[in-house]
Amino acid sequence: MTAVAPLKSIDNTYLTMLCDAFVHLDSVITDGELGALLVSSGIQDPSPNASRHRRLGLAFQSQQDTDKNANSIAVFLRRTGFHINKRYGEDAYRKYRDEINQILTFAGYELDEQSEMKQTNPLATMYASHEAESRAKKLKEAILIRSLHPDIQMVCRSEYLTENNYFRVVQEALKLLMEKNKAKSQLHIEGPSVAEHAFGFNWGEYPVLTVNEFRTEVDQTEQFGYMCILKALFLMVQDENTKSYRFPWQMSFDDALDFLGVISYCHRKMDASKKAR
Repeated sequence: MTAVAPLKSIDNTYLTMLCDAFVHLDSVITDGELGALLVSSGIQDPSPNASRHRRLGLAFQSQQDTDKNANSIAVFLRRTGFHINKRYGEDAYRKYRDEINQILTFAGYELDEQSEMKQTNPLATMYASHEAESRAKKLKEAILIRSLHPDIQMVCRSEYLTENNYFRVVQEALKLLMEKNKAKSQLHIEGPSVAEHAFGFNWGEYPVLTVNEFRTEVDQTEQFGYMCILKALFLMVQDENTKSYRFPWQMSFDDALDFLGVISYCHRKMDASKKAR
């Protein structure tokens, strides 16, 4: 029997985003079905009574750390796709594949029509019009000129620019930043409030993540200001109570580029932040 080649591990940020996707897929797969699929895929289920997001997050990360590759996760995604298609039909399967591929594409993978996880170019784009390709190229060039954070380039995709509106690019950039916030803080909190829980603090107490030495009043003022900027950005694209994403409004190239500059700043500060408790 030919040995299966190991698949490169998926970054924890994208594993967290996969957990988010499965939360949104509760209409096509139950918690009981997920548990059975985890076990049948060779993935340990250490917290079966936890919330869906935390349960899958712990299972994925623990198994991938043990295996040193993403093979077990690939098996799980394939078995889950087969199960959904067989039990719930093609529409449910299409919804599942679309949701998962929106995440996997950032990690350099995609599910093919048989739910096999295949490696692909993480910066490759789906089919888009010549106009959309031109808008994406122009935006990417401007991002490089401004030396914005590398993660910003990941959302500069023509499929997000099928219309002459740059809101979707900014929204996807903020989704990625929010997932990085959750992954780095190890907080299993949904929505914009994750910024407050990770970087907020009561006077005299340490936050979960600090953007500086957090020794002086000036440090605390900077920390508070960063938290406010971060939460305001998240609230711009997602409702804090319902967790639903905002209906897009018209955003110009220049406005989007300015927003992406602020998001780049937030990425750099978050990358350099330290766990304080």
